[in-house]
Amino acid sequence: MARPSPAHRRQPSRFTLQADELLNDAPERRTAQDDATVKFIKRVLCKKHADPAQDETTAPEVDGNLEGLLPRLTSRSDIDLQLYAILAVVLSQFVQSWYNRITPDADFVGEVVQIVAHCTRGLEHRLKLVDLDSLLLDELPGLLDAHLQAVDVAMRSSHVPYGNSIAAVYQTLRPHNALLPLPVDEASILSQHNNEVDWSQLFVDSILPLLLPPEDLVNPCLDVVVAEIFSGIIVRNAVMGRACQPWLLWEGCAKAIYALKPKPPSEAESVSSSLSKLEQSGLLSSSEAVRHDTSRQRSHIAQTTISATWAILRYIVLSWTFLRVFLLALMQASSLPFRSRRVMQAKGSSDKLVKAAAGLDSVPRPMIGMRIWCCIGRLTSLRKRMPWLTGCLSLAQHLSITTGVCGTNSAIDRMMSAHIHERLLRPALLPPILQAIRSAVFPGNVLGPARQPPSQTETVEIKRECARAIVDVLPHTARTLYFATQDTALMQADVESTLDLFTDAYLNKNLIVAALELLVVRLFPETAETGES
Repeated sequence: MARPSPAHRRQPSRFTLQADELLNDAPERRTAQDDATVKFIKRVLCKKHADPAQDETTAPEVDGNLEGLLPRLTSRSDIDLQLYAILAVVLSQFVQSWYNRITPDADFVGEVVQIVAHCTRGLEHRLKLVDLDSLLLDELPGLLDAHLQAVDVAMRSSHVPYGNSIAAVYQTLRPHNALLPLPVDEASILSQHNNEVDWSQLFVDSILPLLLPPEDLVNPCLDVVVAEIFSGIIVRNAVMGRACQPWLLWEGCAKAIYALKPKPPSEAESVSSSLSKLEQSGLLSSSEAVRHDTSRQRSHIAQTTISATWAILRYIVLSWTFLRVFLLALMQASSLPFRSRRVMQAKGSSDKLVKAAAGLDSVPRPMIGMRIWCCIGRLTSLRKRMPWLTGCLSLAQHLSITTGVCGTNSAIDRMMSAHIHERLLRPALLPPILQAIRSAVFPGNVLGPARQPPSQTETVEIKRECARAIVDVLPHTARTLYFATQDTALMQADVESTLDLFTDAYLNKNLIVAALELLVVRLFPETAETGES
């Protein structure tokens, strides 16, 4: 194995990796696509000499394993592979394209890699101290619920005679300095853009001193490059510039549904397959297959009786299976650990970090009482459609919490938390997501062509397609009861009215800015003290 270059040699960090984390590292199943990714990473991040006239595709490949050439970014090698691929594309497209013309020195890339590795290890360390249950199921849904409530009030107020615009009413309810003043003319648009740029720079400048190594804080060149990459490319252009567009949100929602939705077999295929199986087994001849359809025509009363009998049997078996699984899980929940604020009891965390998080509640909110249920109810307009169901669920929620059946650290509460961590918060889900993001933003490891904003007609079609995907993914019985109709056109029109809550890019930007600040405050509690002071 080739010895790593001094620029890429692993350096000790104050965020050391635990031995048990390395042992639990998932085995990496290397594919042809992963091999191509590794070669691309070596050409960009591991080359020893930068030739201005030499392209990354023609540069000689560096020998050795990737783990020995580059420092670890996280405790999982599959996540490191995707992160290094994204970093290689960013450096190749936005840094080396102009830096190699100035100097052939390749140590600069190694220093950037070391800085990023230190930042990601520090970020992983802080992420382990965050109560992900409360953040993902309570605080972020509560933020979305407050945003939707303000948008609903603003939309209803704009329809009143002599009422203000939707953005003006929203900013009155939920103002933010980064998005003020309202962009109504050229002067206000320029002023708002300058405030947005200043906020992005301050946002990144408050985070980098907490992540960068102390010896790199005095290097102005590296500080400027890293700050510009995060504030200019990631925060301002990608997140606040593209992610707030309504057509992008609708298109991403539709693609996610189509990617996760299994394709059911068609009715003709299922009937033909059942008949072919009978014919193959010799139970149904070809002549009898012709008379099969006519023999199924029975009286309406007989068909209703048979269907009701089978439905009752299915519900009985389903209820018994659900009760059995629930009781077994409930008995196993007694061995699960208690939920607590991790940042309050984390070992090795700094005094300033614990002091900054002292304002948080020491006892987390119970799972059944988190605000994600209110957010789902507002998105589905359940209070307007089925007020009786909303009242019954609210009463059951109140009684289950006050009686302690579903209270904090009860058996049901710990069981729900364990299942959420097992199903939704697994680290193995992150590499496919990172790979999908890299393939979408950088197809072929190059910056993809800029997506032209769709026209008004195309935007309406994208929203209609998103509504169609949401309606199709719902079970037939559930959507019939929910929409109180069997007309799919009416269902899609109803879903489109809900999607109209995200039709304003300026309001979506307010939501994204608030979510970013919440994430930063939870990951870096020191910034909350700075903001208060």
